[in-house]
Amino acid sequence: MQKERERLEGRNREIDDMFLSLYTDKAKGVISEQRFMKLTAAMEQEQEKNQRRLQELMRMIQQSDAQESEVCVFIRGIRQYATIQELDETVLNRLISWILVGEVKKINGQKTQEVRIVYNFVGEIAK
Repeated sequence: MQKERERLEGRNREIDDMFLSLYTDKAKGVISEQRFMKLTAAMEQEQEKNQRRLQELMRMIQQSDAQESEVCVFIRGIRQYATIQELDETVLNRLISWILVGEVKKINGQKTQEVRIVYNFVGEIAK
């Protein structure tokens, strides 16, 4: 994401430079008004598209940073429980957001039950 962001920002700077060059060429009479309008319209469209993508990337980067921060907080918090001997209410409240216990099912004479645990900060951990 960071590389794409840098690429798009660089391209937008190039387009700005091209605008200036085109304006100079138009002012000197090197290109016609019609050609100037056509080229600048295409560049503006590309720049607007780049800006939309940059905004999307920034949202994604911020989301990723927030998730990474939450994981770090979780890891720091869980280290103190690495050698836990007894699971009590305080530990459960600190580590677990909620637990979903499914209904009991009998499969081949065995009772089974799905249990899903959603942890604070990191959510549900895939099996």
